[in-house]
Amino acid sequence: MVTGTSIGKRYARTDELGVPFAVTVDSTTSVTIRERDTKDQVRVDVEKAASVIREVSEGQRTWEDVWSTFPHHSSTTTDD
Repeated sequence: MVTGTSIGKRYARTDELGVPFAVTVDSTTSVTIRERDTKDQVRVDVEKAASVIREVSEGQRTWEDVWSTFPHHSSTTTDD
């Protein structure tokens, strides 16, 4: 989705709705998965993204495990 709204504002909107994970397409090969409560983000290959979200959502994997497995960074603000 391409809009004039900043990614930070879109994240804030999904946070308010209670969406636990936001997925942003970075390129044809990777996506960023952002966790609502910590606002931490990991970069994941497109092919692995759905299984990572499913595993965390179903309790088969923790966000801490995902964080330690994939390239990541912390987000300190949501209003870009």
